[in-house]
Amino acid sequence: MTSSVSSERLDELRRNRPRSPFLKGSALAAASLIAWAWLAGGGMGTVLSAEQRARNLGRFLEKLKPYPVQQGGDWSEALPWAGQLLRGNGLEACLSTLAIATGAILLSALIALVIVPGASRNLTAATPFGLPSSRHPGGWRALGAITRGFFIITRAVPEYLYAFLLVAILGPTAWPLILALAIHNTGILGRLGSEVIDNAPPGATRECLARGGRRYSVYITTLLPECFNRFLVYFFYRWETCVREATVLGMLGLLSLGALIDNARVARRLDEMVFYVLCGAVIVMLGDFLSALVRHRLQRR
Repeated sequence: MTSSVSSERLDELRRNRPRSPFLKGSALAAASLIAWAWLAGGGMGTVLSAEQRARNLGRFLEKLKPYPVQQGGDWSEALPWAGQLLRGNGLEACLSTLAIATGAILLSALIALVIVPGASRNLTAATPFGLPSSRHPGGWRALGAITRGFFIITRAVPEYLYAFLLVAILGPTAWPLILALAIHNTGILGRLGSEVIDNAPPGATRECLARGGRRYSVYITTLLPECFNRFLVYFFYRWETCVREATVLGMLGLLSLGALIDNARVARRLDEMVFYVLCGAVIVMLGDFLSALVRHRLQRR
């Protein structure tokens, strides 16, 4: 009996569920675009036979093996080979990549934390969090528009363009890469931070504002402590992204994993290229472990 009632209730809910023509149209448009892209690429097929593609894949996979293994040695010789690469420029490049990414994300996080209240629609509204305020509502609305525009501009321009421009101005040092990544990530962290603030539970914030607290002081004393763990998640996520981007930007010529990867690619030493790519992956995994550890300690407290 209960099962029958539940089935009838589910059928009723299914029949009365909201239907959105926009979602149906979007799904149809997406399916049409996928079909069009598939059919439009029909003339781009390869002229290689299956046997030739298999041979090319075999040669490619063979070149990915460490050099001693390619020369007939066993895999026990791969570890000394990797150590030799690290003792060469590998370790220095790893540390340089790590330093560039860490410096950039710390700088961008500091800037974003200071000005992110200006991008919050709830804080900069004429009635912050629904409470009336006579403290320069027009000025706060203007500040909100300017701050959100600043975040849009900084994240809209790719970090590669910032890096090219800054290298031309400052020369081939680490600072152009740090500043390029910091500018771009300031916009991203600012946008994410403002969304976190706007979606935070308003109870404590409304109480502080009702008792006469100012908007920025409420952000410092209430919103920032309450949202800090979320901020930290985004901080470490963007730090991982900075490691990857610092690796790519190193191809501009600075000693980093990107420069070593590019040199190995040009010299067709695919084994070394893969090794340096894996070094970057190890740095990201260590960062993920550190992120989980820090957030776990904060949650326990």
